[in-house]
Amino acid sequence: MKIVIAAWHLRDFNVGLGRYCRGLIEAIGRVDRENRYEILMPDSSYRFPERPNIRYRLVRFPLFKRRFWEQVAPLLAGRYDLLHFPYDSAVAWKRGRFVVTVHDVKPLIYGTDRSRLNLNQLIEGLLIRDRWTNIDHILTDSQCSKRDIVERLGIPEDRITVVYPGVELGRFQPADAVQVEVKAEVEGKKCGDSPSSCSTLTSASTFRPYILCVAGADPTKNVETLVEAFARLPLPLRDSHDLVLVGDFRRRADLRELVGRTGIEKQTVFTGVVSDDRLIELYQHASLFVFPSRYEGFGLPVLEAMACGCPIICSNVSSLPEVAGDAALLVDPLDVDKLTSEMVRVLRDLELRSDLRKRGLAQASTFSWDRTARETIAVYRKVVEAPCAS
Repeated sequence: MKIVIAAWHLRDFNVGLGRYCRGLIEAIGRVDRENRYEILMPDSSYRFPERPNIRYRLVRFPLFKRRFWEQVAPLLAGRYDLLHFPYDSAVAWKRGRFVVTVHDVKPLIYGTDRSRLNLNQLIEGLLIRDRWTNIDHILTDSQCSKRDIVERLGIPEDRITVVYPGVELGRFQPADAVQVEVKAEVEGKKCGDSPSSCSTLTSASTFRPYILCVAGADPTKNVETLVEAFARLPLPLRDSHDLVLVGDFRRRADLRELVGRTGIEKQTVFTGVVSDDRLIELYQHASLFVFPSRYEGFGLPVLEAMACGCPIICSNVSSLPEVAGDAALLVDPLDVDKLTSEMVRVLRDLELRSDLRKRGLAQASTFSWDRTARETIAVYRKVVEAPCAS
């Protein structure tokens, strides 16, 4: 088979779409020597290992952005057996079977900002009258997302396949040089007046214990509940821990105001977006990872934290119970008091933290990108070999 993958979101290396795209393509290169691949890329910022059956093709258009790129770039690949968009979009013209990955249907559940409608979206609407009839098969990240797609879009179940994303188990793993339980008991150096000066974030060997969250500006990430829960911790626990928030929160002035109102400014660290290496280090040395999201199509940060040996509390909604299994404490994302009490329980109970770490490592080990790639390739084959609809 000749398979074309339109990898627009490679440029978004630090968000879920980019991580999915990169992880899938790298794993396909490792596990498949039979099929031919053409990977369409909008820039050359990321370098994949060379493979004899994979062509990496840089396609750039001046002035035009994603909506134009994804309509024209696949046409340059000529005839193919299957085109895969590893994100939710569509093409007006296809030269083979067409598969998309719909990670979630959050906009249909929580609504979208209509003011963001732009010219590119209008053009797409004119070119593609009914995008779902043009898609031969849908991949999605969880059983939760599959149910949402069926219920919200009315797409038959047999046109949807769940393939769980993976985690880079060779990189996201516990620190070798530092025993996590020993770290938790050592008194870290005191932070300065500015949260960003905290030694927790500059050294793996000298640190102050911290609670970690990896999220972003999207209100459904529900970081405000974590802020309120942290502020309600018993004083000895609150004073001995920092709250580290990883992600782009520049548009969340309300969150910074909440941090100020609850009196935890000196203990709250907004790191901004960090590199993968920095993120792994933060996972490895956190006392606790908390993910209070109200909706996730998958919840990759939970999987990454488990793989790094971090004990986890996360929401009991959407896909998160699928990802966490029995390896995390699950809470109602809107119950601040319950979140506080569970944080207290984990921080005070060394044995519980150890158990959560062991369970998390076992759970994460089942989510490899190689498995994701093999299951995705099986879907490619099934779609290509299926008879054409009459």
